[in-house]
Amino acid sequence: MDKVVIIGGVAAGMSAASQLRRLNEEVEIVVFEKGKHVSYGACGLPYYISGIIQDEEELIARTKEEFQKRRIDIHTLHEVVEVNETKKEVVVVDHQASTQKRVSYDKLVIATGTSPIRPPFMKDDMENVFTLKDIEDGVRIRQFVNNEKVKHVTIIGGGYIGLELAESMLELGKSVRVIELNEQILPPFDADMAEIVEEGLKGRIAFHLNEEVKELEGDAHVRTVRTNKGAYETDAVIVNVGVKPNTDFLKETSIKMNEKGAIHVNNRMETSVKDIYAAGDCATSYHLVLNEPVHIALGTIANKQGRILGYNLGNEKKEFPGVVGTSVVKIAEFEVAKTGISEKEAKQYKLSYKTVTEQANSHASYYPNVEKITIKLVYDANTNVLLGAQMIGKTGVAKRIDVFATAITMKLTGEQVSMLDLSYAPPFASVWDAVQRAAQKAT
Repeated sequence: MDKVVIIGGVAAGMSAASQLRRLNEEVEIVVFEKGKHVSYGACGLPYYISGIIQDEEELIARTKEEFQKRRIDIHTLHEVVEVNETKKEVVVVDHQASTQKRVSYDKLVIATGTSPIRPPFMKDDMENVFTLKDIEDGVRIRQFVNNEKVKHVTIIGGGYIGLELAESMLELGKSVRVIELNEQILPPFDADMAEIVEEGLKGRIAFHLNEEVKELEGDAHVRTVRTNKGAYETDAVIVNVGVKPNTDFLKETSIKMNEKGAIHVNNRMETSVKDIYAAGDCATSYHLVLNEPVHIALGTIANKQGRILGYNLGNEKKEFPGVVGTSVVKIAEFEVAKTGISEKEAKQYKLSYKTVTEQANSHASYYPNVEKITIKLVYDANTNVLLGAQMIGKTGVAKRIDVFATAITMKLTGEQVSMLDLSYAPPFASVWDAVQRAAQKAT
């Protein structure tokens, strides 16, 4: 192996490049990144927009120059627009020089991530309509909404990013409206859990559920959002209705993808084409509960897949074990977390299951500032093996979800989780931790 070309220089791509370089000092590594930056924390962008993070440079884990010192040849503002699997070459557009060239490879890595879905009502020339994906998006939104004339912000999409951005706008003192096509916010959660967050935020955020945006009215500047139920004046619109894998440039190849365009990979991150690999948000992951490939765009998964890929490129055979889809998000004072499957997913897959919901204390009841944590568990009706957990509270949720993630990965029952030797001290937990209180009922 002489030359590895990596398409995409953020999470999975740079994790793969870094791991490969640790294992092999001789291999040529070339990275083509469409954007201006590499190796940055996109999950921190809402906090940059609100001003909690002051400088966008703080989001960058390693600079292009740092990677180049390790002889990883990085080309930013370079977009791969074609892959020729027969000739083993890619066509690259240099957006700075407005030129195009062909580059050969011995091994190819596709780590192109995702892009925000642009619904039909979006137009390219609207100065106050945004999506959020990269640092440049974050800079544009921050500069625009920090104008004191921007008082009313409409968020289209009530998922994770949409609600994080709603929090950012509240931090900036804006009036916030969230329009969601589904009957609930936080679509990955069950409705009874999402309702807790919705009720807690009412009065601060205007929620419009089961409502479809039809048109953004205005010329270069949107002034009204029109839906199937009404029309709302606004000073800015941020659209977050989902993402799609950046794989359109692969349509002429024989690389197998799912219906969403996510690349099918095995546990060594190999695609269906020899010497072509994929990792991160543009690729599938094997779900350990559903027992099938799924597309889950999370930075944690992308970095792990990239590292496993780096090992395999360096001829150290390692396998990616799969995922349970663990996620956590901060929405105002709420910590909201999920792992495994929800009840609606269990119904969708026609599983034999039961559920239990428990309210437990964040720590000992006699210690000051105790808060309630609501925990919903989904478990196998025959074996009592845990299948999923959802948690919502004002403190103590973010890391407790990891206990359930571990339990679901290891296929533990509720009884086994209830007997785990978890830590206890009054400021942090009760004698029976909230995790165990819920697990005791899942039997």
